[in-house]
Amino acid sequence: MKKILVCHDGSKASDKALKKAVEIVTRFEGSITVLSVIPELYLTELSEVDRRRIVQALTEETNIALEKVRASLAGKSIEAKIILRQGEPAEKILETAKKMKVDLVVVGSHGRHGARKFLLGSVSSRVVENATCPVLVVK
Repeated sequence: MKKILVCHDGSKASDKALKKAVEIVTRFEGSITVLSVIPELYLTELSEVDRRRIVQALTEETNIALEKVRASLAGKSIEAKIILRQGEPAEKILETAKKMKVDLVVVGSHGRHGARKFLLGSVSSRVVENATCPVLVVK
């Protein structure tokens, strides 16, 4: 496992996924890329101004979470980078994994918006179903 893509949305499950990815990449002396996706908003009930405000708030929240990720990776002796994208999360994860030709995608079982009653969250489920490489779902 030389190239690992970890999906991080600030949730506890994504923190666990990051921890597991760090364990794996440390054993195999590879690199890790942490991807966070700010979701697109398609709510027709909102004005453009309100949508922009929400996206700005999500971006700020995501940047704070990614700073924590940076800090947690700083002391590790691994090659790591962080990517922030905007769009439909599963789609952006799959695009990034394919473009980077990663060996493994690591996702949390539920994101910040995942419902506990389902086995997998909708994003992790779509990634598992459509990825062209192995996917590790961390609970």
